[in-house]
Amino acid sequence: MTDSTDHGQRFTLLQTPEFVAELHEALDGARRRILIQLMTFDGDDAGLAVARRLTAAVERGVKVRLLIDCFVMRFVSDRPVTRREVRGEAAATQAMYRRLRQAGVELTFTHPHGPANLFSLARNHKKLFVVDDDVYLGGINVSDHNFAWHDFMVRIRDDRILTDVVEDFEVTLAGGRRSVNRTIVTNREVEKLFNSLVLGARRSVELASPYALDVGLTQLLARATAAHKRVITSRRNNFLLYRAMTPYLAWRLRRSGTAIASYTNFSHSKFLLVDDERLLIGSSNFGRHSFWCNEELCLLIDDPGFVRQFKATLLRGTEPIDGPRPAIKVAFGGLVSWMMYASLIGLRYTVASRVPNLSRR
Repeated sequence: MTDSTDHGQRFTLLQTPEFVAELHEALDGARRRILIQLMTFDGDDAGLAVARRLTAAVERGVKVRLLIDCFVMRFVSDRPVTRREVRGEAAATQAMYRRLRQAGVELTFTHPHGPANLFSLARNHKKLFVVDDDVYLGGINVSDHNFAWHDFMVRIRDDRILTDVVEDFEVTLAGGRRSVNRTIVTNREVEKLFNSLVLGARRSVELASPYALDVGLTQLLARATAAHKRVITSRRNNFLLYRAMTPYLAWRLRRSGTAIASYTNFSHSKFLLVDDERLLIGSSNFGRHSFWCNEELCLLIDDPGFVRQFKATLLRGTEPIDGPRPAIKVAFGGLVSWMMYASLIGLRYTVASRVPNLSRR
């Protein structure tokens, strides 16, 4: 069970290079169905390699359905499509989508941005792959920069989880949204489970995410009574807003007895490990924006062998983040953090619940 080379095991941890290699192999060997839901799928080398395999699968008679968030209409490589340096990639991405549809791939876009980008902060952030009867859940999108990041997916071979993931995909494809807590956990149920795990921890809380730091997290960890609490985040975030908030939020975390660390390189890995026994993985960034504005899909794993293997692998290569920061940065970070928190509260009750689930594109 703990041997990641055991082909028949229920859960298998795949870090990014392993996942990319296995994904290509799985797509090449698919015989019945391929279901993919992503936040981004860019028309760069990574995306084109997957697109070619999807087209070949359709030619073999495989049913291929693809759900992509409308984020890709405004951003490629996490940069606005209007930026000069990504205009070529943006055009290549749209051309790739057209070729996929012409080849017979059922391509649907989720969560339009709406008039004046009204819904821009409310995304369908789920990431899943179903190839025949194998399920892959985690945080990896299809693009060159995502494939270059420190990240992981979990391959799952479990009939009940497969059934629930496929059902959730079908609900989204039909234009619906739902919050469930069964073998998988989605949408509003993710925050409830996350909070209960953190507050119920007896010995340790290990949280990894580049985008979890916000006022709500500091408040939650201040209430948590686990002897060991640690947040693994990015030393230098790829988003300016998070870089501005970090000095203040790090200061608050340290006051609550929470250690702060980072991986050596930028990491997109997201997980919550509680008492070395329960592991929450999936698409959620575990921040209030993720909980309140996005649609997400997570999985709680309590398999002892897999959890041990995961801990031994994903907690390697971390190093403490030093503190404190200059008082002016802490003060400015506090202003930005509370403004962001107030904005998210407003978005939660106004925009997030009103965004259409599917685009007409």
